[in-house]
Amino acid sequence: MIIIIDHNDSFTYNVCELFLNNNSIINIINYNNLNIIYLFVILFKPIICLGPGPGDPREYKNSIKVLSFFYNNISFVGICLGHQIIGIFFGMKIKISSVIAHGLIVELIIKNFYKKIKIPKKIKVVRYNSLTVFSDKIVNLKTEAYELNTKEIMIMKHNNFNIVSFQYHPDSFMSQYSKKILKFFLKK
Repeated sequence: MIIIIDHNDSFTYNVCELFLNNNSIINIINYNNLNIIYLFVILFKPIICLGPGPGDPREYKNSIKVLSFFYNNISFVGICLGHQIIGIFFGMKIKISSVIAHGLIVELIIKNFYKKIKIPKKIKVVRYNSLTVFSDKIVNLKTEAYELNTKEIMIMKHNNFNIVSFQYHPDSFMSQYSKKILKFFLKK
């Protein structure tokens, strides 16, 4: 089971479609109504997807609270805003991206895992963001991929827990190899 936390974003249903293609049962819960998520976690141990959304990730206290309760027990996937929520939770900072990207196709450089799943080291993905995460200190999040031109983090994975996040939109039909990449990280 996968629970997608909807941050009032129209892309939530594209994210749902991405997971449906992986033969998963999906539940979408609005971030303002997250009390029910605790019951789902106790009963089903789902994967929680912190979905995309507008604004500053620090404004989404309910989503941060869910991550704080369950990050060490269940799997999390963050997409766009969800990527930023995961970043700030684990000690990263937010800044305005060097490129305001709304539907921008960019080239991604994958650091290591591309060999394991037999995809190219460079792939094209679609960005929809104006904020980005960064860190000036060591955190427990490993950069798995970054954008070629800006060097901004596009995929990161927690070193100790099953948490992965994407700044770009793997749910976009123009983002290459999304299903393979998602499947690789969700297997672990």
